[in-house]
Amino acid sequence: MPDAIPVGHRLTPDAPGVSLPLRLLPRHTAIIAGSGSGKTVLLRRLVEEAALAGLPAIVIDPNNDLSRLGDRWPERPQGFSPDDDRKAALYAERVEVVVWTPGVHAGNPLFLSVLPDFAELGEDRDERQQAIEMAAETLGPLAGAKTNLQRGVLADSLRRFAERGGGNLAAFMDLLADLPDGISQIGNAAKLGHGMADQLHAAVATNPLLKVEGTVLDPRHLFFGTDPARTRISVINLSGLASEAAREDFVNRLQMTLFGWIKKNPSPRGMLYVVDEAQTFLPAQKASPSLGSGIKLVAQGRKYGLGMIVATQVPRGIHNQVVSNCTTQFLGRQSAPATIAAAQEILAANGGAAADIGKLGAGEFYFATEGSGRPAKLRTPLCLSYHPANPPTPEEVIRQAKRSIEAGTRARAS
Repeated sequence: MPDAIPVGHRLTPDAPGVSLPLRLLPRHTAIIAGSGSGKTVLLRRLVEEAALAGLPAIVIDPNNDLSRLGDRWPERPQGFSPDDDRKAALYAERVEVVVWTPGVHAGNPLFLSVLPDFAELGEDRDERQQAIEMAAETLGPLAGAKTNLQRGVLADSLRRFAERGGGNLAAFMDLLADLPDGISQIGNAAKLGHGMADQLHAAVATNPLLKVEGTVLDPRHLFFGTDPARTRISVINLSGLASEAAREDFVNRLQMTLFGWIKKNPSPRGMLYVVDEAQTFLPAQKASPSLGSGIKLVAQGRKYGLGMIVATQVPRGIHNQVVSNCTTQFLGRQSAPATIAAAQEILAANGGAAADIGKLGAGEFYFATEGSGRPAKLRTPLCLSYHPANPPTPEEVIRQAKRSIEAGTRARAS
């Protein structure tokens, strides 16, 4: 297996290719580039190259732009090099792409717990406290915890729940509805807890995303299939979640799940968690259910081998605690004066300058990482998989999800 992945060629005649060491991927990557810059092509190719190097990935697909990562080119594209030809064939042979459709039972649905798996965290008090904070941020609005007294009882209850090893939402609601003495020093805690338990029961009755109608997913199935010779890419398509709030809630749950799971399943070589349109889920300027868990996962991932790749069109769109943790950065074309200036500030912080950031062509990026020196301008290659101009419709995504299930079934039977 290689110890680096190629990311492009410098924009000078006969310049050598530029590679990113695999050891830097768990220290996170940011792609910041406007519409028409080739941002999504770069994102796909990074995931593809990492998969060829043996790194599995979970890919969040909010706009149907990534659900074709398993499709072959119908004919050789004009821009392919002989090396691209070789890699595309290897990719089709060695990489397994599975499309998941949360909220859509007709496709390949998956179900996530609304609580972190406290049992995964062991005795680490700091990580357990972070998990409790994530759970409180998630459950607070659902439980109607609007006052400090309610939030305090909720936090105390979650602390006791975590100490006992955790469990599912139903088990927590049972505890909250009938709080034993001594869990909280807040007066009237039992009454406050009972009321919040009722609110949670009402939320479960009215919110289909809180009803687990299948097996709660083990993240191992997102990263690893049944064939050890093939690297898995799990594309989680969000088109079946109708509202932005539902999408943020789902991503929040996934991040909470990964937070605990990665500690018990560290990866010396690396795994990837990829978020396109990350300004929606990890925003700089507004509150989001998925922001707190995302910030915590950035730090957790660095320790245990889970690298994040975040992509956005807006230079200041992603929370600074995420971007500042990204050792590797790609910056592409911007069009508005404000976003051009913001991108230039980011490059200046890395020791570079980019007077032409508003004039870069599609597929041209400034690239900087540890040990790379000043940001270098490079051109990124085409995808190894086939993505026509129009993204797939929700119906086509469902068909792709079904095909990926059938392909997995055939692989298990063979």
